[in-house]
Amino acid sequence: MKKHNIAVAVATIALTACSAAGAPDTGGADVPDGLISCVMDDYDGTGASVTQPFLLMDGAVKRYAQTQNVAFDLCEPGQENCSLGIVDGNIEMDWTAPSGHRSQYSVDLDALTIEAREAKPGEELRDIAFEGRCERLPLPEGLQTP
Repeated sequence: MKKHNIAVAVATIALTACSAAGAPDTGGADVPDGLISCVMDDYDGTGASVTQPFLLMDGAVKRYAQTQNVAFDLCEPGQENCSLGIVDGNIEMDWTAPSGHRSQYSVDLDALTIEAREAKPGEELRDIAFEGRCERLPLPEGLQTP
């Protein structure tokens, strides 16, 4: 029985160490589970409203498809030109579409503000002007996760 308890304790310590080493850098930000929904009105002077939803779940960031009520990972492991995580208290997303259009979003989790940058293929990133706001909401009921 003692050998079993020691083995369980060693396995638990190892798993805890591995989990801590692979955890995203939250920069001390409060990151409870929830939906961060950012609305950007008059996006790039077009008059259009663009919404960017992010889910915080177990210390990780996922994207959210509202119409299907599904959480999903933006990037496949090792995928180039794709990142989504929490860095220094901000949600940071950088994604390049197969067409070459690049989008970057930075959400300050304390101030609940968002910054957006985009680049068309062959162009430099540029700041996008908009009237924006973010809000923190509970996780959606019935949320499906992969």
